[in-house]
Amino acid sequence: MDDKKEKEIQQNYPAGRERTDFVQKYIINNIGIKLLALVTAIVVWVAIVNIEDPYKERTFNVEVETINEDALSSVNKVYEIIEGSMAQVRVKGKKSIVDRLKADDIRATADLSDLSAVNAVAIVPELKKTVSDEPVLECKTVLKVSLEDKASKQIKVTVATEGTPQAGYSVGECMASPNMLEVTGGKGVIDKIDSVRVTINVSGIGEDLKKRVTPVAYDADGKAIESSTLDYGVRKVRVNVHVLKTKTIPVNIKITGKPASGYEFVDAECQPESIQVAGDRQELANISEVNIPVDITGMRSATGTVEQNISIQDYLPEGVSVLADYAQVSLRIGIEKLMSKKISVPVKDIKFASLSDHLSARILGNHSVVSMTIQGISSVLDEINIDDYSAYVDCEGLRAGKHRLKVHLDLKDSSAIVKTEYVTVRIDKGDSTADGGDSVTTEEPKATATPTQTPSDKTDEGEKQ
Repeated sequence: MDDKKEKEIQQNYPAGRERTDFVQKYIINNIGIKLLALVTAIVVWVAIVNIEDPYKERTFNVEVETINEDALSSVNKVYEIIEGSMAQVRVKGKKSIVDRLKADDIRATADLSDLSAVNAVAIVPELKKTVSDEPVLECKTVLKVSLEDKASKQIKVTVATEGTPQAGYSVGECMASPNMLEVTGGKGVIDKIDSVRVTINVSGIGEDLKKRVTPVAYDADGKAIESSTLDYGVRKVRVNVHVLKTKTIPVNIKITGKPASGYEFVDAECQPESIQVAGDRQELANISEVNIPVDITGMRSATGTVEQNISIQDYLPEGVSVLADYAQVSLRIGIEKLMSKKISVPVKDIKFASLSDHLSARILGNHSVVSMTIQGISSVLDEINIDDYSAYVDCEGLRAGKHRLKVHLDLKDSSAIVKTEYVTVRIDKGDSTADGGDSVTTEEPKATATPTQTPSDKTDEGEKQ
């Protein structure tokens, strides 16, 4: 039964049987020997390749070196590369040699003495080291330059600092050596140079610093000028930085003189109220404050204040310098115009000061009040009220009789100016019963800052004991 079925299958599927026989015969049979043969073939192929050492090609990017620049210097020209500063060099040679090469092993030169009419020159590559079988080097890159007349300029070196020293220290004098450089280059570039600067970092320093720094040219806008034609004559500039101690001291304003007539000095203040100065330890020990004298003679102000900025360095001793943040101090001087205010003093409230015990006194006249005028700045006048002053006449040394006396106002601590007013006073022995017809009299005030007494303050009109 089984043989019959197998024969039927073979008769129906002859192609399938042939494929099975092929796989069995050529692939599966002796599979180990066949895999070993494949590996052996690969190893032999690799060995043959390495023994034969076939040719290989690689491309390197190499920085171009210019030679014979003197050919341009001799005709007073300078150059600037505009194309071809990096060259692509193709290397062809044996694989064993080419695979071991690096870009640093290749030198690419452009001979400026061979410049064409369009200021271009071919780049020539070569190996820097000797190898057993020299490869072939090719370069299709061309160096192009722009030519310009050569110019030079003597420029002072400026030292700039960046960063902040240790707390309690400040950067003092910075010296560059050399402090003058002769800068050469293309005329167009040289004409743009406004300054040559060296920048040194002073972050965290607490003692003098010495360092060599590369100079950089800047234009009038403070932008760095980059050009391959620039030559500073030196590669580095030596910079010496002197470090100083710092100290905080107060600023005092010393007012002298008087303002214009009709004005009064009110106050003065400055910002900042204290500054930081720097110097050697001994110099700082001798300074504890800085005084700024301000002469207000004839000064007046429509706004009530006079403001001005001053340079604080002008008021510091030699050897002491102010830190940059405090170089300018703003002064505000308060000058206000004098105002007038009338007050009424009841006659009954006027006291008789220094009157002898055996005498009595009264003010003659029909007025119940004495009108007085006071002058001062508005802020002072606004604060004065009836509880802030008392009125009196000075009777010291007077005898019985009529006297023309000045009325004094005691304004306590006020800075107001009182215009002088006079009253007629009758002094009698014991109680006074006599009537008088004299009235209160007034005189124009004298221009004084505080109430003053003059020889006419007391006038004896003839009635004497």
